[in-house]
Amino acid sequence: MAFIRDYSLIMALILLPPSYRQRFTAASNTNFSPRPFSSTLYRWRRVGDILHNIAMPDGRDEPVVNTPSDVGRHLSKSSQRSGVLGEVARRSFLSRSRVQKLRGGGTNEDDQDTIADKDMSFVDATSSKKEESPSNTQVSVKFTKNKTSNKKKQHHDEERYSRQMYALGARAHGLVRSTTAILDGPLGKVLSPTSLRLSSRGEHGFRSLHDELDAPSSVSNGKEIPSGLLYEIAKNLALSGVGRIILVQNDDIDVGYFDGAFDDLGAAYYRAALSEVFPSKPSDNAVNDRDGDTIEVEDEDYSDELNDALAADGAVLLGEYIQRLNPGVQVDILSRAKLLKLLRSSEENSQDGGDWDNDEESSISLGSNPVVVCIDRSITAMMEMNDACRHKVQISKSQSIPFVSVKTTGVYSQIFCDFGPCFVVVDENGENPRSTLINKIEGHDDDKELLIVHCLDGERHDVSQGDVIEFQGDHNADVASRSATFPQCEVVAVKSPTCFTVKEREEHVSKDESLLNILLDGKARSFSRVKIPRRISFSSLRDILYPTLSAAGNGPADTKAKCWDDDTLFAPSDLDKSFDPVRRKAIMVSMEALDKFVTKYGRLPYRFSKSHGSDSLHDSTKQKRTDLERFLTLIQKITMPESTKTWEKVITQFSNTCRAKFTPVQAFAGALGAQEVLKAATGLYNPVGQFLLYDCDEVLEPSRSLTNDSDRNEDDDANDQNRVANGQSYILGHQLSQKLASSRLFLVGAGAIGCELLKNLSAMGAGTFDGGRLIITDMDTIEKSNLSRQLLFRDHDVGEFKSAAARTAVLRFLPTCRIEAHTSRVGEEEEGPFDDDFWSSGCDVVLNALDNVEARLFVDGQCVSNGRGLIDAGTLGPKGNVQVVVPYQSESYGSSADPPEPDIPVCTLKNFPYDISHTIQWARDLFDGYFHRRPRQANDHVEEIAKMEDLTVFAQMLIRKFGEDAALDMAEELGEDVGVFPFTVGLDSNDPEHFLAVKRVSLNWAIEQADRLFRVAIDELLRKHPINSVDEDGSPFWTGSRRVPTPLRFKTLDSSEDEVSATQVIINERIAQFVQSAARLRMETFLPKPNADELAPTHVSLEDALSSLEEYSSIIRNKKEGSVRNISESRGCNPISDVLEQLNGAKTGASFLPRLNLIDFEKDDETNGHVSFVTAASNLRALAYGIPPADAMETRRVAGAIVPAMITTTGLVSALSCLELMKILKGLPLTMHRNAFVNLALPFFAFTAPLPAQQCTGVNGREYTMWDRIVIRGSSKSPVDAMTMRKILDKIKKSAGLGDDIEVSNVSYGPYMIYANFLNAEDEELLDSPLMDAVRSAVISEEGSDENLFNETSEAHQPTRKVANLTREQKATLSRLARKRYIDFSVVVEHKETGEEFELPLIRLVREKKD
Repeated sequence: MAFIRDYSLIMALILLPPSYRQRFTAASNTNFSPRPFSSTLYRWRRVGDILHNIAMPDGRDEPVVNTPSDVGRHLSKSSQRSGVLGEVARRSFLSRSRVQKLRGGGTNEDDQDTIADKDMSFVDATSSKKEESPSNTQVSVKFTKNKTSNKKKQHHDEERYSRQMYALGARAHGLVRSTTAILDGPLGKVLSPTSLRLSSRGEHGFRSLHDELDAPSSVSNGKEIPSGLLYEIAKNLALSGVGRIILVQNDDIDVGYFDGAFDDLGAAYYRAALSEVFPSKPSDNAVNDRDGDTIEVEDEDYSDELNDALAADGAVLLGEYIQRLNPGVQVDILSRAKLLKLLRSSEENSQDGGDWDNDEESSISLGSNPVVVCIDRSITAMMEMNDACRHKVQISKSQSIPFVSVKTTGVYSQIFCDFGPCFVVVDENGENPRSTLINKIEGHDDDKELLIVHCLDGERHDVSQGDVIEFQGDHNADVASRSATFPQCEVVAVKSPTCFTVKEREEHVSKDESLLNILLDGKARSFSRVKIPRRISFSSLRDILYPTLSAAGNGPADTKAKCWDDDTLFAPSDLDKSFDPVRRKAIMVSMEALDKFVTKYGRLPYRFSKSHGSDSLHDSTKQKRTDLERFLTLIQKITMPESTKTWEKVITQFSNTCRAKFTPVQAFAGALGAQEVLKAATGLYNPVGQFLLYDCDEVLEPSRSLTNDSDRNEDDDANDQNRVANGQSYILGHQLSQKLASSRLFLVGAGAIGCELLKNLSAMGAGTFDGGRLIITDMDTIEKSNLSRQLLFRDHDVGEFKSAAARTAVLRFLPTCRIEAHTSRVGEEEEGPFDDDFWSSGCDVVLNALDNVEARLFVDGQCVSNGRGLIDAGTLGPKGNVQVVVPYQSESYGSSADPPEPDIPVCTLKNFPYDISHTIQWARDLFDGYFHRRPRQANDHVEEIAKMEDLTVFAQMLIRKFGEDAALDMAEELGEDVGVFPFTVGLDSNDPEHFLAVKRVSLNWAIEQADRLFRVAIDELLRKHPINSVDEDGSPFWTGSRRVPTPLRFKTLDSSEDEVSATQVIINERIAQFVQSAARLRMETFLPKPNADELAPTHVSLEDALSSLEEYSSIIRNKKEGSVRNISESRGCNPISDVLEQLNGAKTGASFLPRLNLIDFEKDDETNGHVSFVTAASNLRALAYGIPPADAMETRRVAGAIVPAMITTTGLVSALSCLELMKILKGLPLTMHRNAFVNLALPFFAFTAPLPAQQCTGVNGREYTMWDRIVIRGSSKSPVDAMTMRKILDKIKKSAGLGDDIEVSNVSYGPYMIYANFLNAEDEELLDSPLMDAVRSAVISEEGSDENLFNETSEAHQPTRKVANLTREQKATLSRLARKRYIDFSVVVEHKETGEEFELPLIRLVREKKD
């Protein structure tokens, strides 16, 4: 066996004299071979490492062992001292790549590099001053990562974190990447090797980890279960891209404060981490690495030993899991004692994060941007850590290390932040200041220093009193950007949404000219708010809770501070609850009483009613009391109880639920806690100041649909430990948990929100009981940018369907979950598994995780039609919302609609842009026109042009179909796009001459387009509207939103016309960038597409563009104004001749029958040049109109309609969605549900009860809602499709209970009216025809208008036309109609005498079921 051979070698070498041993070590390190697997030299080097770490751990020359019998003991001690991964590194038979991957450095793009380039250091930061007992060894382990080049790392960041960067910005994102997040929370106990055996032989071979962990009893004691909140925060921070995470390890702190047996989220994460870190072994001599690659090992017992070694520590398991979430995050493990020592050290921490390849303890550092987070810790532990973070403030008055604490107890949670006495918030909301156009600025009558600003008509300002604004215009304008420099002003008063008063800020008083003269001259065109950094002073937790003795450091005082009475210390999280001082006091006191309870009894309170025996040495009383009574006694020692129902209710519910964890509350607190860490690291967004309390105790309200099982006993709590969702059953009862497990939940979308929902639902035990099922669908595939906020996906999943990959990941969280994955789109026109039967009986509740309104409205309509509950969630950067639709109670998603996004007027885009978004949209449209519409246009007509000998007929057709101007433009485009082929097609496409010919004509075309767009078009606009022109009413034309453009043209540096200015240099550079990108894309439309495994070459360089521009600059410069075709002047005499003249060039090229490539805009590929073209075109147009330019990042956001996204917001709305799901299943009244509107940047939380469904008044005053239906069912004897119109009308009157004085006025199917009494009351043919014939004719009619239906020649009530005569769309429509199980009709009735009309509830015709 390999290990035995190496073991013997170790023993022999230890006995060598020190000088020989040192020579061996040096030789083995020098002569290392880069071969990855079975390498003799590699083994020798590993033995050298072992000798240094075992024989001479303290740097001594002599070994600490003298006989072979001591080797085993010192090997064991070494593994305890240096950590689990150090022991793994000393396995000489272990392949180098495998060890590297275990250390966290082999899961990113650098895996393809040669092994010799990888970092081979294994760092074990040990304590040399104090040797701890083997049972309580504290180790410091580093998960090293490969070193990548800055350029490659930057590209990796931009691709992975692209959506987050649009929310945070480049500055804040850079700070996040340099952040060290220090997480202190319950990591889980050490496991016995027998419980971790990942594979065991049997008659069926190897069993997977899923089989071993399938039974709940395997984790019944809960000692090995880590905190789900800890994993949640670690997950959020890892996906957010923090540079480094330090896990604080200490098993002896807060004993009894955390019970993993009732932490469902922790158990789910534990199962997922074990399953992912230790996959099933495929063969006797192979193990899988994290990338799925098979690595051969020489010892078949190795994988079991390795798995046991690695999983024996909860910190190592979490570290490995973090590395799989994001390989770019460095993970380290430190003991709590060592961390406190570092925090209290008087020496400044290393600014570069320390040398992680050095074994010396002194090299350990917290980095330049650390943030400490305490998770599920007691108040005592939190104060100790908080005080350590503030140690430097007390000693040297330097900046405090930001501190965040997060804890959940049952349905209650608390977040606390202390960012030091002088924390700077750079940007409170992260919003880009909006530029508002100015109508006029006038002086104030009473104060000469004040100015009154009037906004342009239709513009509303967004400023408030005290805001600082900055004007933009033409004053002191920079020549290149034409952006003005005005003094900043402060808003003194706001008069109206369009008018306010300002004065100049004292520190920005102008020295040259008075502010009044500058602004009154009308040179300011717009204004925007200026964000001023704000300083915030935080207090420590000890200062807030125990202010009397906190300065002396003597611990808690007898007199408690009434911090709950200070509103400034609490950020509101619920408008109904947060401003209730009694509730706030009850929660704060309960948190403190819980600490005292655990200290006294060594455990958390139980909720069952009967008395619990004394299980603590502290409890020596003979009389047995309930834990609630003990808890109330401790509260009385803290403060005087309040005599209100709220106080009693909160205290009782807190005591009854604090033992367990509730997954939605953990996910909520985890998202908010991680967001506060990012705020502390970046100064972006307004932090919580200083407490935030959130609870969802309304979910504990009794329900009429479920029996009340709150009166539980000890046996019930013991049985909870054998269920999947122990904590949830403990809090809400087994019946509700079982109902969730047996429900059919339909999740639409498996993206960011979908992944978070699936994670939560798996922790809550969804789909694990008879009949229960999780059904997910998503037609999208995984992209690299998804990985920063979708925790279920890994790098190797890129390109796979989201739903399929999500299903695989869910089974890691919950192996017993019944889950279906589909790739079908959900929509009206889609065929697939989601038919009427599915919506009516295949799902119970629907959870929306969609990104478009159209799909949301369709799902909402299906839920209303079938009486299904719906929970919809969405995010936009730090903003999020959740809407719950309760069947038969609330309004639906479609009941209210957001106002549509305002479209940019065509005239603004074409001639009068005044904002960078206008130029970006113009450039985006230009891209589609040049590289998609025009190639498709050429492909559509090239064959037709080639066949015609005389193009006159074709020209006449174009004029007749499109009009003269559009036909002439189209003919010119065809001439340009097809006419180049005589110069290129004659050459072989593989011939370099062909490539050069295409490049030459493409450059020429790009230069002509640049001249046409940025010189000719602007000159023509200025000829039509000279600078001094006026409107019809006599006011200046170029005012308000109209900016005077400046024509741009390329000039060579040796131009003889005039001296080339700095502005012209910028113009030349931007024109060259436009020509470069345009010519490259133009070439791609002509050249053959590369194969899928080939990369398209960079066709055009910037030097190519500059040389071509210089070559043609004389031609462009010498063009006379009259030589440019003026559309308004050159057209008119003979349009056909003009069109033919342009088509002549296309005739010859069309004879070669070319096929041009169509290019679709792709925003996420930086190598394709799409964003480069849009950026170049947009910034050139912005330069012409004096608009500040935008970089490629902002251009990509606007042009690609990218929605900023953050994992924290996603996690928070997903948590609230799962909470509302439990309320729907429990059947709580509408007033207990909550729609949520949150903004984590402020932070702001608004929870409101859903609006009830609108009541409609029908016949005889009867009321109904949108949920009501009048059902008419078919039968085998009388099928729906055979029912005549007359019979349907009779059934409607009978089912609706209408009297003889009421008649049906009209019947409509969707937008089609199929019956109207004023037209069809005497139409016997229609009345005796099947109703469905009229429906079929209506839905396939070309116009679908009412007059067609009732025209004498209409086919509305005629038999459906033959299928052979129908179009594909009409056939598809009929097919969908035939598959529908039911059809809803809108029916209006009227009183025969009064003529008063009433609308009935929807009439539903239900088809009979087919066998």
